[in-house]
Amino acid sequence: MREEDAKLQLLNYFKARVELSEEEEQHIRDAYTLHHFKKKAFVFEQGKPTSLEGFIVSGTFRVYYNDSKASEHVLYFAFPNWWIGNMITFHSDQTSSLSAQALEEGYALLINKVDSEELFRKVPKLERVFRIMLQKSFSVLQKRFLLTVSSNAEERYKELLERSPGIEQLVPQHQIASYLGILPESFSRMKKQLLKGN
Repeated sequence: MREEDAKLQLLNYFKARVELSEEEEQHIRDAYTLHHFKKKAFVFEQGKPTSLEGFIVSGTFRVYYNDSKASEHVLYFAFPNWWIGNMITFHSDQTSSLSAQALEEGYALLINKVDSEELFRKVPKLERVFRIMLQKSFSVLQKRFLLTVSSNAEERYKELLERSPGIEQLVPQHQIASYLGILPESFSRMKKQLLKGN
């Protein structure tokens, strides 16, 4: 993929939300770097330092963590035109509590904390874009938390399919099970019951 094509995709994302001058567009182009990820490659890894966040240009990624028993918990899946990052470590010097991994070959435009702050200084209107984006992300996480404590796996699964149609063609079943907080065998049984019900 050509870097200029990737950056045009990012610019179109921003321009759908805010007006940009040619100078501001150039600042954005200069701030981000295109990275290629092979299947299973990491954008960042749990336990390692990171100060990167990025815009997904192509491919599917998952963000997850492993608990003290080495059980994997998928927090979310990221698709083209989504953002990926770890806010805790992006804004601090801590090691990452999360991992972000490519589920297929893909590309992402990455930026580090220093360049991000400089970009906000040069293009202040982007702060509003990211504030709105963070508010939406927070509301999605809040809804997911409420679903986790107040609904069963079947209801959570239906909500996932409604929010991300076609996800089953992109993401392995055991990772969807991890996202739902159930074992892969339980997920298989649930799917069979749903198919029988239909």
